[in-house]
Amino acid sequence: MRAMFLSKRAVDLLLRAMEARSTSVQGTTLHQVSPRATEILLEAKLLVAGGRVSVVAAMDDYEDEPVEVTWSPVLKSYGYHDSVGRWIQVDEQEIAAYRVDYGLALAKMLVSFERQGPPGPQPLIKDQLWDVGTIRLAGAKTPAPVWFARRLGDPAAWARVEGLFERRPPVEARIILTSTPGDRIPVTTHKRNHVISVADVMGPGKLAISPQVLRSRVFPGQVQRRFPIDHSDDYGIVWLRNETLTFRSDKQRQLLGLLFDAYWSGSPECRTAAVLFEAGYKDGTNAFAKVFSGRDDWRSFLKYAEGNCWIEP
Repeated sequence: MRAMFLSKRAVDLLLRAMEARSTSVQGTTLHQVSPRATEILLEAKLLVAGGRVSVVAAMDDYEDEPVEVTWSPVLKSYGYHDSVGRWIQVDEQEIAAYRVDYGLALAKMLVSFERQGPPGPQPLIKDQLWDVGTIRLAGAKTPAPVWFARRLGDPAAWARVEGLFERRPPVEARIILTSTPGDRIPVTTHKRNHVISVADVMGPGKLAISPQVLRSRVFPGQVQRRFPIDHSDDYGIVWLRNETLTFRSDKQRQLLGLLFDAYWSGSPECRTAAVLFEAGYKDGTNAFAKVFSGRDDWRSFLKYAEGNCWIEP
């Protein structure tokens, strides 16, 4: 199976669909978010027909009101009766729903790995957690088991997954990939379970996960590093002498990437306002203290003065 190239918007939409409360997402909702990305995912068969979401917003007496859509065998159409009994026809496409093909999506994500196990993901928790088999990862003595989870930012969902960690501890490292953004993943107390957002370990412009980036997340101590400071390919880990600092936020990693590029180029100073803007920080975020709110370890290598900022290990 070849690596699949998708636009960043299509990958983002796929992960958002995975994080939706329901496993079926209304087609009109997907098209409202991004028509082109939706079409790309449908053409790639990563989104497939998944029944119908038979509730629409009815415009009745000038108020939006959710109403159930039914099939009329007489009129041979979908629709509903309004408050005066008129039949309001609803286009079938308007209530069509789609679901993620997790088997194909996970195969594409792990295409760069030697994977063993069942041909398709096996459910461990219905509609939330799947066993994907094992992959060979440089640095591991044995193949590493891989699970895939969604909606880990939901406290109830996280509690169910943590309970399974407790009941089924791994022999060595276990990798739990998830569609949940990295900064929304709770911290597990079961340290052999490495919970990693797939968005943090994908190669640029690909759905495929980078073996090098994934390895650095699972076995950070085995990565050859520059001294006194170095970082993972995605800037999610910064090694400062004997410290390992982890950054989960997409914007934080974007900011670190800009500053490290300047640092390695030999001209480390950047205008603070410019890098904050380029990293995606808008109104109200005008200082690193806001960017890294709740932590102070960044101060050990990030400096700023007179409107400039730079890396100084």
